[in-house]
Amino acid sequence: MKKALLVFIWVLTGLSAYWIGLRKGSSSSETAAGLVRPEQGEQTSRQEETRADRVSFAKSRRPDSLSEQGEVEQGFVPFAGEREDGVIGGDLFDRIQSSNPVVRMQAFAELLQNGDEESIQAAKEAYKKLPEGPSRFSELRMLAFSLAQIDPEGAMKWTKELGGFEQRIGSGAVMDSWSRSDPQGAIAWAKENFDGEDNPYFIGIVSGMSETDMVGATELMTSMPYGRSRGRAASILLERTWTQGEDTAMHWAENLPEGSLQNFAFGEIGKKIAREDLGRAVEWVDGMDESAVKAQVGEDVAERWARENPAEAAEWVGRMPEGETRSESMEEVVSQWARKDPTATAEWLNQFPAGELMDEPIQRFVREVVRKDPETAMTWAEAIVNEERKERTVSEVKRVAEHVAKQAKAAESGEQPPQGESRGSGGGRGGRGGPPFLQPR
Repeated sequence: MKKALLVFIWVLTGLSAYWIGLRKGSSSSETAAGLVRPEQGEQTSRQEETRADRVSFAKSRRPDSLSEQGEVEQGFVPFAGEREDGVIGGDLFDRIQSSNPVVRMQAFAELLQNGDEESIQAAKEAYKKLPEGPSRFSELRMLAFSLAQIDPEGAMKWTKELGGFEQRIGSGAVMDSWSRSDPQGAIAWAKENFDGEDNPYFIGIVSGMSETDMVGATELMTSMPYGRSRGRAASILLERTWTQGEDTAMHWAENLPEGSLQNFAFGEIGKKIAREDLGRAVEWVDGMDESAVKAQVGEDVAERWARENPAEAAEWVGRMPEGETRSESMEEVVSQWARKDPTATAEWLNQFPAGELMDEPIQRFVREVVRKDPETAMTWAEAIVNEERKERTVSEVKRVAEHVAKQAKAAESGEQPPQGESRGSGGGRGGRGGPPFLQPR
């Protein structure tokens, strides 16, 4: 009896100890699950909220291609602009070094958005580490533009250290930025730092001024000498006016000085209208009186139409009255059509009587077919009326024919074919196959 009582007491004691242990373990588990002391819970909550806010902000600045799950798995990533020991934040630095140009440009723009000297300097260092070549030209434009807003003359000094094509791109962006806030200062600097008439710095100045002073930008462009720089500046202004509507672009072109500049502007407008509504562009040309403007617009519209359907374009051009407009429009039709169907092009040309206004279309045809059929090209060259043009074209055909003959001989003997600008491409009646193009009447 006593023995049984002792056993019962021993079992009861063990059960009590086991129950107490369970209670302690449960309390520990609850603490781990979040039932903590008030001050500890408040601190943890603040940490979690801060982490969530920063991860959320980082997500809004990262490319959409990264999933939310990926963000969580990778852990917290510093948000845009955050610094580590005074250096670009890890996430931003990685994206600036990305091979994805969209991701890289977004990151570069974030770095420059503050516009302060620290950000600019960091952007300079990041730019140096980018692969050289055209792939970093977009970042160069952004950096040069931002730098000019702080120190335009210093920005120009920096671009000169780049050299080559990067120097031209960078200086153009600096001038664009500078002239938006201080056009006269930019113009003065450009004049002082370039010797000559065709000042390339004016291209960027015209671009920047067009944002705030279209009249002043146009006056600067028209004061530039005839050349590539003025042509590029005129293209910039045309595109700027076109974004404001066709009527604005037309009004701008109408007020340009008569001559090549105005002809160019109307021609470009004609191309744009033709892309949107070819029929309306054709009606516009048909309604014009014969003039240099009509010739330019007709030529550009014909080129556009001939790219799509040269036979239809040829039918339209063929109905034009004899004159410069028809002659120049025929050149564009021949250029496009002869590459696709030289025989049909020759048949079409044969419908028109000989004359100096036919010389240019014929010369264009000769240049398109000479490498395939020098013999036929020579026959057409000799049909040119203007003696000077004929002599020049015949000499050109002879040079190409000689080159084609050398290539054929080399091919037969297995030798290396001669290299040069007048490289033949085979075909033609010169014994190498191809279509027998019609001879002029």
